[in-house]
Amino acid sequence: MGAVVAVGWVVAGCTGGGDPGASPSVEEPVAPSPSESPEPTPTETGPVKPERPAAMDRDDAEGAAAAAEYFLELYPYVMATGDTAEWDAMTWAETCGFCIGVRDTALEIRSAGDSYSGSETTVDSAEAGEVDTLTGGRAVIVDVVQGAHIRTASNGAVITEGDEVTARLHVDVVFTQGQWYIVGASEMSA
Repeated sequence: MGAVVAVGWVVAGCTGGGDPGASPSVEEPVAPSPSESPEPTPTETGPVKPERPAAMDRDDAEGAAAAAEYFLELYPYVMATGDTAEWDAMTWAETCGFCIGVRDTALEIRSAGDSYSGSETTVDSAEAGEVDTLTGGRAVIVDVVQGAHIRTASNGAVITEGDEVTARLHVDVVFTQGQWYIVGASEMSA
């Protein structure tokens, strides 16, 4: 924060001849003291990327559940911002059609200049199964609530919207090369 201080310059002129008269009184300008400006309050600029849980560093059932939960919590952020970097880093693109579909839709929303809000995701439970001896992956069963959402065009027209949903998801994860990847995700039938 900078304060601008005005400094006045007094220019005195002399005229020739005679005694100089009494000097006019000159008052020193008073420089305003810097005042404290209130700190700006942060403004909401959009959804905040969820924090990556430390449990994702583990290669056990707890790490698998944390990876599935984090991935699902990324969804509203990815859709609203088009920032797919973290999403892509966790996606096993060769097998996860859901992952690629979300990525493509998020990028399409951004390139169209549309806005997307909602879909806040709350994971009620995430339970990882045993390691599959054939694939080395784990199935994680996730009970999730996803908030209502709306996609709006730049002219304000509603393109899509949806109500809050509660679902049970089957998320396949694998730990390899020091990190978790999402291999697939689908809704389980009731």
